[in-house]
Amino acid sequence: MGMLSNPVKDVKRLNEIFSILIKYGFGDMMRRMGLSNTVEHTSRFMRAPISNELLNMKPPERFRCAIEEMGPTFIKLGQILATRVDLFSQDMIHELEKLQDNAPVLPYSEVEPLIEKALGAPPAKVFRYVNELPLASASMAQVHEAMTKKGERVVLKVRKPGVKSTIEADLRLMHSMARLLAIQSVELRRYQPEEMVREFDRSLKRELDFTIEAKNAERIAKNLRKFKWLKIPKIYWQWTSETLNVQEFVQGISAKDPEALDKAGLDREVLALRGSQVAWKCMLEDGLFHADPHPGNFYALPGNGIAMLDFGMVGKLSYQRREQMIRLVRSIIFQETDAAAAVLVEWSNSDNVDVEALARECGELIEQYYGLPLNEIDIPQILLDCMALMRNYDLVLPSDITLAAKAFITLEGFGRLIKPDFNLMEAAEPLIKDLIKKRYHPARLARSLGSRAIRFVDKVYEAPSELPQQQHRGSSQKLDAYLIDRLSYRLEDASYRQTQAIYDVGFLLVFTLMLITSHGPRIYDISVLNVIGLLGVLGVTGNVFRVQVVTWWQRKKRDLN
Repeated sequence: MGMLSNPVKDVKRLNEIFSILIKYGFGDMMRRMGLSNTVEHTSRFMRAPISNELLNMKPPERFRCAIEEMGPTFIKLGQILATRVDLFSQDMIHELEKLQDNAPVLPYSEVEPLIEKALGAPPAKVFRYVNELPLASASMAQVHEAMTKKGERVVLKVRKPGVKSTIEADLRLMHSMARLLAIQSVELRRYQPEEMVREFDRSLKRELDFTIEAKNAERIAKNLRKFKWLKIPKIYWQWTSETLNVQEFVQGISAKDPEALDKAGLDREVLALRGSQVAWKCMLEDGLFHADPHPGNFYALPGNGIAMLDFGMVGKLSYQRREQMIRLVRSIIFQETDAAAAVLVEWSNSDNVDVEALARECGELIEQYYGLPLNEIDIPQILLDCMALMRNYDLVLPSDITLAAKAFITLEGFGRLIKPDFNLMEAAEPLIKDLIKKRYHPARLARSLGSRAIRFVDKVYEAPSELPQQQHRGSSQKLDAYLIDRLSYRLEDASYRQTQAIYDVGFLLVFTLMLITSHGPRIYDISVLNVIGLLGVLGVTGNVFRVQVVTWWQRKKRDLN
């Protein structure tokens, strides 16, 4: 227990947490993980009988109940774990999704001093009124409606007292627990508990700072400004701070209530299509997306408009990740097994992969989609199948991909709530086609070739290090050799095409001059030179077109990245 930062408080809390786990029937699991003697006084409870009520629950349901009893920080952790579709079964994910961050309402007399401290003045001096009855209350914050002196309706999201210190204490404890699990349990070590807790730590601390949520809202609003029917609440920066978020009040019909949508005369098909357009653009084009697109975070507005709320949890996909997702879709369309397996290996970032076996199983997976048009390829299901495949090989996906996969799945469920026959790919098809087209655009290929050539030249001219450096063995050396070989081939290919282009331009000039000349021999009053010139121009044009088509097809079939 020397790993705990605050032994007295942490040991007491750790005992409490393990006692809850044992109460809900997870004593056996703790024993298998070698934790039965880790915490004081818990081993005596290991054989305690479980109540009949708990015996009737399935393990995922008992796990959810245990998390709810552990408190708000663990509820947040459970909500994050619900995004790890690569690690847990669908039954477990379904239960974790039920975790609700509801908390008792604080009286306004306790909230008002916090608002005043954040504003630097009494709320009554800043706002025309503040509604003392909250709109919502969660473990971290409470939300009140207010009106500015100019008559604008706003909402005040204020951080509750003592939340930061409580969360920091629980996070410290979670880090200690993750280290214990990594040391004592080989079974759980592959799930990288320490990395998962570090990711949760970063996520929760970002959520504690309301200015980050506000910045996320503004960035996404800027990215989506072309959608005139989309509403993202305006942020009032003059009053927003780390502990207070003041934003525009938006009134609409909750997407959780399809009957109300019908009564308002809204078109559910249009709403579902527009919602998926927003999600696809955020994920595949912008790389910044709403990571929790459940119905409660979307309102329907008059004229089939959509309001998007709550940007406390956002996901980010780097350009490389978006490229990998496009490559995966492309591999499935063209039935390229090795390319699909390569994407999964890149995602796993593991050196201990049986690539041949993985490729064989990938082949069986993508055969299901043989001959299907793009709009019938189910990306959420593909990601679930890929994750199940990676679980079989003890591979763990990066958190950004799992967050995107979870968002896809949540979005599809949300869409089907509004429109039962909702097709997530309907809005994605034109965007994916456009992205694939851009990927193989000549300008894009030229930039890629140029940047790789520069990196190669930099390597050649780089001064050797005086200190011996550890080299990555095996796959990385093969990869370097492969890239150098491919780069040499492409440079030779580019040089050949450049020479051919010079010849084509020269012949085109000669044949054009022959085409327009009025001199030379004539047959039946037809200029021989004109005929030769016309045939020559047509021949050169046809050859140029042929070369372009062949080059484009080769580039499309050969994945440069």
